[in-house]
Amino acid sequence: IYLFYPQSSTIPTNRKSIAVLPFKNFSESKEDEFFADGVTEDIIMQLSRIADLKVISRTSVMQYKGVNKNIRDVGRELNVGAVLEGSIRRAGNQIRIVAQLIDANNEGHLWAETYDKELTQIFVIQSDVAKNIASSLKSTLLPGERAHIERTQTVNAEAYQNYLKGRFYWNKRTTADILTAIEYFQKAIRADTNIALAYTGLASAYATI
Repeated sequence: IYLFYPQSSTIPTNRKSIAVLPFKNFSESKEDEFFADGVTEDIIMQLSRIADLKVISRTSVMQYKGVNKNIRDVGRELNVGAVLEGSIRRAGNQIRIVAQLIDANNEGHLWAETYDKELTQIFVIQSDVAKNIASSLKSTLLPGERAHIERTQTVNAEAYQNYLKGRFYWNKRTTADILTAIEYFQKAIRADTNIALAYTGLASAYATI
């Protein structure tokens, strides 16, 4: 029976499903690893707001960090129809983000873009990436979802970097790292008292201890 009906090599999944692989850090400083991880997580959160789109969690995709694996294999392992991969290069307050959305069945490009902007425009980039992915996967964006994704603002560069460092350490989940995360979240708030993300991170850190 197997000879006449071989198993399909395609991924039997809803195409409106995506895994955001950890963005690669192409900055000169290896310390910017926290920045690449943070942007990856922010994009996952933006996409997760779209009810018509299945998004794989951060925990599941981080296993691919630093791993060179065939896109088809990733799609099959995570049962998704599309994979977003990208890279980040930062120099001072200037950032370059390259993102490409790939069909997990045939590895064809569905969408790609390069962003050259100041760090203060990071939320604008994340919003644009989310909208383009939704459009490429033909996902329905409800009015409330679109309004939330398009609600962008400029960000204080120092505050945002401290926030990302805080979340980088918080994700390690050891007591020492969480205490370090609290320090960075507090630094972010001191740099910009309006950075709501840092308050959320601080609350999560205290709740974890």
